Amino acid sequence: MKTLTVLCNAALFGFTCLVLMTDGAPTQAIYILFALLLLLVPIFTVIAVVASAWRTPLGPIAMVCNIVLLAFACWAFIDQYPHPEEEGFVAYLVVVALAPVLSVVWFLWGGHRRLQAGV
Repeated sequence: MKTLTVLCNAALFGFTCLVLMTDGAPTQAIYILFALLLLLVPIFTVIAVVASAWRTPLGPIAMVCNIVLLAFACWAFIDQYPHPEEEGFVAYLVVVALAPVLSVVWFLWGGHRRLQAGV
């Protein structure tokens, strides 16, 4: 599950970079913040997942960041209705939703068990 979490966050970062390069940077302040969250939270999550083996306190912080990212993603999805009919929109939406959910599940279940086991 650790590998899947890291891969999903890497895919989110990569897809976000691709979207920003093709569509351009957002102009509204709230969407600039959302774009920064889409770029920074996956990087921080990967660092926290890797660092969990060293018993650092980054897990709870990363978990909160992922919950905030998921809330922003839900808000942006609702705010941008009707949605663009671009190829790949659904795939990007799935990655945007799956990465934070998977990360929170890993921190709640997998990361916690790993720390209790002393691994």
